[in-house]
Amino acid sequence: MKISNRQDSSSFSFPKTLLCFFLLAGGVSFAFASDSTATRMILARRLNETVVIDGRLIEAVWSVPGTRGFVQREPSEGAPATEDTEIWIAYDDDALYIAARMYDSKPDSIVGVLARRDENSESDKLSIGIDAAFDRRTAIYVSVNPAGAIEDGTLYNDSQLGTWDGVWDVGVNTDDLGWTAEFRIPYSQLRFTKQQRYVWGIEFVRRIQRKNEESYLTLHPRNDQVRVSRFAELHGIEGIEPPARIEILPYVVSTGKFLEQPPVHAFNMGRKDPFVIGRDYQATVGADAKIGLGGEMTLDATLNPDFAQVEVDPAVVNLTAYEVRFDEKRPFFVEGSNILKFGRGGATSLQDFGWSDPSFFYSRRVGRAPQGTVRHPGFQHVPDRTTILGAAKVSGKIDNTWSIAALSAVTDREYGEVDSAGVLFSDEIEPLTFYGVVRTQKEFDEARQAIGIIATGLQRDFNDERLRSIMNDRAVSGGIDGWVFLDREKDWVITGWAGMSSVAGSRSRMISLQRSPQHYFQRPDADHVEVDSNATSMTGWATRVWLDKVKGDFIFNAAFGAIHPKFDVNDAGFLNFADYINAHVYTGYQTFEPDELFRFKIFTVAAFREYNFGGFRTGETYRAAFEWQFPSFYGGYVSGGYSAETYDGQRTRGGPLMKALSSQFLSASLYSDVRKALRGTLTFTGATGTSGGWQYSYGLYVSWKASKTISLSVNPSVFVNHQVAQYITTVNDPIAQETFGRRYIFAVLDQTQVSASTRLNWTFAPRLSLQLYMQPLFSTGRYSDIKELALPRTFTFNHYERAPASLSFSNNRYTIDPDGSGPAQSFSITNPDFNFKSVRLNAVLRWEFSPGSVLYVAWTNQKVNVENVGDFRFGKDFRTLLRDRPDNVLSVKISYWWGM
Repeated sequence: MKISNRQDSSSFSFPKTLLCFFLLAGGVSFAFASDSTATRMILARRLNETVVIDGRLIEAVWSVPGTRGFVQREPSEGAPATEDTEIWIAYDDDALYIAARMYDSKPDSIVGVLARRDENSESDKLSIGIDAAFDRRTAIYVSVNPAGAIEDGTLYNDSQLGTWDGVWDVGVNTDDLGWTAEFRIPYSQLRFTKQQRYVWGIEFVRRIQRKNEESYLTLHPRNDQVRVSRFAELHGIEGIEPPARIEILPYVVSTGKFLEQPPVHAFNMGRKDPFVIGRDYQATVGADAKIGLGGEMTLDATLNPDFAQVEVDPAVVNLTAYEVRFDEKRPFFVEGSNILKFGRGGATSLQDFGWSDPSFFYSRRVGRAPQGTVRHPGFQHVPDRTTILGAAKVSGKIDNTWSIAALSAVTDREYGEVDSAGVLFSDEIEPLTFYGVVRTQKEFDEARQAIGIIATGLQRDFNDERLRSIMNDRAVSGGIDGWVFLDREKDWVITGWAGMSSVAGSRSRMISLQRSPQHYFQRPDADHVEVDSNATSMTGWATRVWLDKVKGDFIFNAAFGAIHPKFDVNDAGFLNFADYINAHVYTGYQTFEPDELFRFKIFTVAAFREYNFGGFRTGETYRAAFEWQFPSFYGGYVSGGYSAETYDGQRTRGGPLMKALSSQFLSASLYSDVRKALRGTLTFTGATGTSGGWQYSYGLYVSWKASKTISLSVNPSVFVNHQVAQYITTVNDPIAQETFGRRYIFAVLDQTQVSASTRLNWTFAPRLSLQLYMQPLFSTGRYSDIKELALPRTFTFNHYERAPASLSFSNNRYTIDPDGSGPAQSFSITNPDFNFKSVRLNAVLRWEFSPGSVLYVAWTNQKVNVENVGDFRFGKDFRTLLRDRPDNVLSVKISYWWGM
């Protein structure tokens, strides 16, 4: 059977039209450029006395007049702050000292809530940003509220937030004039090169919770996200030396596992699992180090790292062929992760519709679960993660315009143990592996242009050749990125990147890679890809470019991107799937001028199209959205749109294209006043299509500040899905000539899922807190109307419950005869119905008993129950889960910070 790959030539008119619009908008809209504002300057004074960091401001250095004149960003942009703020800055040979008095006409109304470190406290707050490198792009920030709760982090790309846990000190005090704060920030926490006289960037942000007021030392308009380049200039610091910056953090971890003994089964000859003894104890030692290499360069290293304090990942039910991407939570990889960001610099906000940026480096690959399986039958003991022997990263700036970073890690060889009828075996399931990534970027003309590169490498060392059929021997990737601002006011910017990847391995591995969900080269109706059974390597490319307006009330963003079918970065990075070309246009208008009805309002429209490299349109969507906030600080968001009929290249899991019928969608959310102790957000999403399928979900997020020390948040959600054609499996049958000798089996799926994430934070003191997390999840799926795809590139099916086909059910299996008395052979499939129940609990006690030194006590409790039924009965499912005994893990970790 021959199917033409040609489509009407008009199907490619959209990208051409988009490109014309892209260039036209960039060429005619420079008149919207915003006016620049004068830079404020602040003077720091050298200390000649000792400052006690208690927040009382009794030292002489704070008695002289300070800097005032804050200006609002919210709620009345450009107006003077309603309450006065006065700041002072001093320094000595070791640290920067900052004092601030937040005057308040109603000091009894000041909101101060205790919260764990880096937890948003929803209270009055003072934040300070410091650009010690004075590159106008990067900074660290520190924050404190009237109760002494602290936050810190980094700013990069002028506006985006990164993580950082610095070692600094602060004291606060409340009196009849308002509240005060006193900071000491050691130079060891800042990155700067030696100079005779220093000029740093600095900014202050004060929040008054009861007024929802946010004021800055300099004006930061709400219609853009530009931050660091607007910082005031700090002058007066001279005669200081950048310190050696050596920090050592050794730690000890003790872990106890209390596991449920599985039942005895007859096929195991009545033996119990010897690897599940109910209790398992182990202890680990390791160390982290941070060493200044001179100037602004820093070496971070970790030996035998342990992440016992990290919160567990949420449970998910994944019915797709693609991997779920989880957020990185491990401190070594989270802190400073912005140094490896690639491809999206320059612009402060970039939109994507139907596009998922591949990550050249995805740190969750390091220490991932072993990918191999044991070769012997019997009881198994397989580790749930790969041991990280050590990791190191070097990062910093060669000068104010040139940054560089490199990270490397080595993971250990892992083995799975097997007890096969009393005989013990040890099978390699993960090889010794090296990961490496290098990133550098150079800026020009006050960051109006920049160019950068990234390169990654992975090498595996196999002892068991069997593993070479399921893993690549090696993988490398590289990319170039940058941006160009098109006007002096830096309103319009072109941002983009281009990259290549190359992987190598055995022939059997390359065949499985080409047939994997990321590529599907075996698609029988595709003439632009095919499986090469002799290949031992694969090389591909990808690119993405945006035009973005970063300032002003007029919104515009357009982009074009493509991922070649052979592009693959999943060894060290993350890729959903390849073989697509994507383009969008996004525009709108926003105004932050309050009127009688709204405090602000934003209206946007967007359109995107997507093609595969064979020329078939695989996506086309049009969307409109409106966001608003009322004078009461209640607000909401509503979005709706239409997706046109296209082709789906993934639904048959490597089979021919299917039609994706048109659909409509709607989403909405409403939120309450964030100033209140009890606040919430209600969300709804829904979609319906001409196929007859539909789905909807709704959720409620409620946050309650029960007291100054206790906060609770609950996020229940419900998802209901009626899928007309959910993929089940593929069956080989040479009789099925219409579908290239295979039967692609689908069914109607009715799925119901209920979950509720709950967090309780109990903060006993600014550096002592307890956090509890619980996530119950109930998901059921019932399949009906089992059928097969009738013809490629259609949405038509042969239904097995209709003559001449026949379908019967016995012993939890379906037996199917596709053509009754015809020549096709019958086959059977396992009942795909499911009932998944899970509850995950996690509790972490964190005590920072001295600056940088922390004691963690972490407890994890988990229950999972899976049944092959599709009934959703919440009461019954909940009782079933309660009857199951959980697995418990208790860890105690203590780390001690030494600074030199």
